Amino acid sequence: MSVLSGIFLLGAAAIAGPILFHLIRRTPKARYEFSSLMFLQPSPPRLTRRSRLDQWLLLLLRSLVILLLAVAFMRPFFRTETNLSADDIPQRHVAIVIDQSASMRRGNVWQKAVDQANTLLDELESTDEVSLYAFDETLVPLVTVEETSQLERSQRRELVRTRLKEALPTWSASNLGAALVGVAQRLSADDDLRQTNATLQIVLISDIQAGSDLDQLQTSQWPESVRVDVRAIAPDDHSNARVRLVQSDETSTDATKAPRVRVRNSADSEVDQFNITWQRGDEVASRSVSFYVPPGESLVLDVPFEPGSPGPDRLALSGDGAGMDFDNTFFVIPPIQEQVTIAYFGTDAADDPEGMLFYLSRAFGETASRKVEVNAIDADTVPSWSDVAGTIPRLAIVSNTLTEDQQDLLDTYLQRGGHAIVVLQNDDMVRGLGTWLGDVSLVSEAENDSAATRSYAMLSQIDFQHPLFAPFASARYNDFTTIRFWQHRHVSIDESSDAQVIARFEDGSPAIWSLPRGEGQLYVMSAGWHRKDSQLALSTKFLPLLSRWLELAHRQKLAADSYFVNQSVPLPAIPGSKTIQTPSGTTLQLTEDATNFADTAEPGIYVLRQGTQELPFAVNLADAESDTAPLELDRLEQFGIPLEMAATQSEQLAELRQLQDRELENHQKVWKWLIVAVLLLLAVETFLAARRSHVPPQQLGDTP
Repeated sequence: MSVLSGIFLLGAAAIAGPILFHLIRRTPKARYEFSSLMFLQPSPPRLTRRSRLDQWLLLLLRSLVILLLAVAFMRPFFRTETNLSADDIPQRHVAIVIDQSASMRRGNVWQKAVDQANTLLDELESTDEVSLYAFDETLVPLVTVEETSQLERSQRRELVRTRLKEALPTWSASNLGAALVGVAQRLSADDDLRQTNATLQIVLISDIQAGSDLDQLQTSQWPESVRVDVRAIAPDDHSNARVRLVQSDETSTDATKAPRVRVRNSADSEVDQFNITWQRGDEVASRSVSFYVPPGESLVLDVPFEPGSPGPDRLALSGDGAGMDFDNTFFVIPPIQEQVTIAYFGTDAADDPEGMLFYLSRAFGETASRKVEVNAIDADTVPSWSDVAGTIPRLAIVSNTLTEDQQDLLDTYLQRGGHAIVVLQNDDMVRGLGTWLGDVSLVSEAENDSAATRSYAMLSQIDFQHPLFAPFASARYNDFTTIRFWQHRHVSIDESSDAQVIARFEDGSPAIWSLPRGEGQLYVMSAGWHRKDSQLALSTKFLPLLSRWLELAHRQKLAADSYFVNQSVPLPAIPGSKTIQTPSGTTLQLTEDATNFADTAEPGIYVLRQGTQELPFAVNLADAESDTAPLELDRLEQFGIPLEMAATQSEQLAELRQLQDRELENHQKVWKWLIVAVLLLLAVETFLAARRSHVPPQQLGDTP
């Protein structure tokens, strides 16, 4: 026989009650005075024997009633011959998912995470399947079930421990959502493939930072069969702050203006005083500037640096918690003023407000990052452009008919990757340069008369997918209807040419088009920006449009000088050998046709080398990775993730046995028969006690 609740056996101790009551003697309470005894001295009665038990049958009945009641509450039952084994219980598949993003570099967080993983391995049962994953921006399988299927279980544990020792935190951001969804889908797919019906469990070991990316959880359905147990790892010191350079205004002409720096303090920080300095390598290049930033706040201040060449290449923060220096450095490219030359082929003077050169020479003011010089070339001059001498212009603009020598010069310039703009100011230019521009011709006079019924024209069809107009694609900048064109050349382009029309006027005639010429690009405008032709030079679109042309013409320039870790860097489309030097000093050889560099695995200054040219660019830690405040676990539950640890096979077996015992006990109901026996015994005890209470006193003797 077995019982469900053995604790009720303690109730049998109540048997001592009837025994004590039987041992207690009753002393007469009534007192009577006799006159014959009033002159005698009182003396207490002398007991000649100890208390003894009488009425053994009543005592036995009462004790048996208490014992049967205790056994009934224990809910006894008789076991069957059915035995449960571990084969009747599905095994667990435990996937250990460890965070190796940059925030795990704080203090001793990574070592704590590895220790937690080893402790978990010790807690697993021998029947548990185990796999290991690491994640930052991407999910990396370290130990999979397929890899360990041929190993013994003890060897699997050792393989996991070995891979844990080899793993290290990276400099990448944390994409927690993609990692959880990826592991859950792998577990479900593997279980469906093997038809094991296993209990699927994810054990997440992470600092659970608030900056983790959870977007993948919003777009994915969480599998109901997968549970997640979170083992949060916290550093000994939570205080952390990050430093960033506020983007400067490239149009500013003040080169001595101090850069503005932002310091943000984490919400759970315990300090609020920080110091910022500029550095040139390991050398300090500025005085220290103090920041007072309360927890969860940010502050922007000017941090000047000492003038000199080269300039400082990093900002350094100090004052946050011990071991929190993983995000205390922000790398920058020292500001260098770029010298840009524009070649202008035309006869108008720079001080003539009726000409295009007047507006072009005044469009670009000198800034801290760029100085533009416009070189005017008259109709008979053929300049000598040399790459060695550095006289090749960034952009060539043509506003009059070219001589054959000038056309040959520009053809060579375009074939080598140059960019040129031809502005058709009159019909003679169309006739003289039509063939060179891709078989462009004037339309008939009848069509001209029909199109000239209005006093002005506007741009109506603009290809905002073209690189020239791509920066204007947003609704805030794509309105060109305020620019009026008083006159323009009505031309037609041969359909067999390679010309791509970028913008058209309302009458459908081409306004701006481009033609590929070798490695370069030739742009043509059928109207000028001077006052006689249009209002373009007076509009807010003029300078951005010219600046965009300069950007497209700068083939040897990187698209930006600052990137984040693991962000792909577009490379200039220039043939030839390319190498990149990483911050650690390693030189990587790139293929000649490489268009992107994606191995930005660590923060620091990288240098792209193409021949004699060096193009540095900075790589920094993602901003979100510095948001180290702990994430509320309720956010994970909002995505339908059950946050619990699945029972082990032994615990499931014990639960199943207990369930089977309850079913047996509920079916047998032995306790009911015990209650019936108690009632019968109580009836017999009541009868015997009542019968004894009617015996004359002289027959009773000593009564307990």
